[in-house]
Amino acid sequence: METISHSASLVAQVIEDVSYEPLDYQRFQAELKGSGKTPHYKDDGYFAFSDLPPGSYSLRIFGERFQTQQLPVTIPSAPIVFDPAKGKMQQLLARIVFDQAGDNELVIVVKTVNGPKIITFDAARIPRLINAGAVVVANGLTTKLATKLDPGSVASARLDSVDGITRDSIVRIIRDRSIRLRFDPYYQTPAELTRIVGRVTLKDQPEIMLEGARISLTKVGGSEVSVSDVGGAKIATAIVGVSKVVLGTERDLQTFANGKGDYNLYFIRDDIPDVTLEATLAGFQAASATLSITPRARIRADFELQKI
Repeated sequence: METISHSASLVAQVIEDVSYEPLDYQRFQAELKGSGKTPHYKDDGYFAFSDLPPGSYSLRIFGERFQTQQLPVTIPSAPIVFDPAKGKMQQLLARIVFDQAGDNELVIVVKTVNGPKIITFDAARIPRLINAGAVVVANGLTTKLATKLDPGSVASARLDSVDGITRDSIVRIIRDRSIRLRFDPYYQTPAELTRIVGRVTLKDQPEIMLEGARISLTKVGGSEVSVSDVGGAKIATAIVGVSKVVLGTERDLQTFANGKGDYNLYFIRDDIPDVTLEATLAGFQAASATLSITPRARIRADFELQKI
């Protein structure tokens, strides 16, 4: 049996948080550890690694004033098929588009389902157009957006199908398949954001910074944060007032202290009265803090962790 050598290309797009705009290739770098390859950068935030053999890799994306993303990537073996034009068996070349589910989407909680095939939800601000035909995922249903959503405030959407969608369903309207980079603690973030910043140190030894400590948002207004798997995306919700609201992906509610012990979390909502944060690190006792929130302000919360 004749075959050709298997190789694959890995393609991804990088976008900026909040604006969802593609990042210029000069603002970030991508590394695929274990491949020995360097990427080709393209317009609109795209990069590609070519001629990759099957195997497991670690994709690292980083840039100045952005939080580093480290993501596992698996390149599968391509199937072997008969090519009648060449009269022999050949192994298909693969082009793998890699993304993080939930990163370039509008995710909402349904309030009503109206005819013809319209869902309504609390008004949400979208910074970029979502075209008609965009994939929509909810409750095991995969359908499409019937009419475009223009930038600005939106509170309804027309879908090709609403089968199985009910009140309180979580719906993902996918703009594109991308990887969204979040801002680091030193970025001059947009004025509409509420920021929580701080430092994680060793208890009674504040000169020792605890790099890698995870800070998670666990409660909003006393309501526990709940994470649901919606078509492969981990979506975080909570009850704010009397309504179930989307807070973002699970990743949006977690961050890690950097080499200086500094961290930041941020969000756009103006209706959150208080939040509870938890700081954890292997070998240390967890610590938590509940903070009153002033919308669009910068709020500080430092943590001191005690060794176990």
